[in-house]
Amino acid sequence: MTDQHAVIFDLDGTLVDSLRDIADALNETLVEHGRRSASLEQVRQWIGDGFTQLCRRAWPQADDDTLAEFIPRARTRYQTGCLRHTRPYPNIRRMLELLRDRGVPMGVVSNKPEALVRLVLEGLSLHAFFTAIRGCTSEEHRKPSPHHALAAAATLHAPTAKTFFVGDSPVDVETARRAGMKSIGVTWGFRSREELLAAEADFLVNDPLEIVTLVANPA
Repeated sequence: MTDQHAVIFDLDGTLVDSLRDIADALNETLVEHGRRSASLEQVRQWIGDGFTQLCRRAWPQADDDTLAEFIPRARTRYQTGCLRHTRPYPNIRRMLELLRDRGVPMGVVSNKPEALVRLVLEGLSLHAFFTAIRGCTSEEHRKPSPHHALAAAATLHAPTAKTFFVGDSPVDVETARRAGMKSIGVTWGFRSREELLAAEADFLVNDPLEIVTLVANPA
């Protein structure tokens, strides 16, 4: 283990704005099944607990057999279109460059399947910043389970007490809490500042560059 602070990031709503691509894939599949499409605001509220939960929230009346067909079709559609509109938020790349230049080890932990996490990061040329990349492998280990956060910290050789977990949702705050990490809530993502305050995030930031300052001068 090292005394260096480390940072683990959520992906969607934290590093990248992927809302439109997720909504398009979901809505195209809903319409294909004779369902009404959802608004961007509805999809925004449904994101955060993985693709399976997203689909369940979009079609709560669907039985298990229907969902077993619907979810893979929506996921496949998203995989083919996940980089149409998705982009890093402003100042994300600069923040990552500054942290890298300071020798801060970094990782990504997402409730997206790992293949999709890597596809997005590689497609946006962000993957090289991260030593640890973990996606959801099972419902059991879906955030707020600390499983993947702890595995990422181990890969980064970082003690959990010196690791910041950065995310846009109460799920990320709870993940950090369960993993023994400090949580940084970001206000530019899919959840509101009020939700992050209610979740008792350790820190709130309005701009990615504030994360650099926090890591350099931890309280």
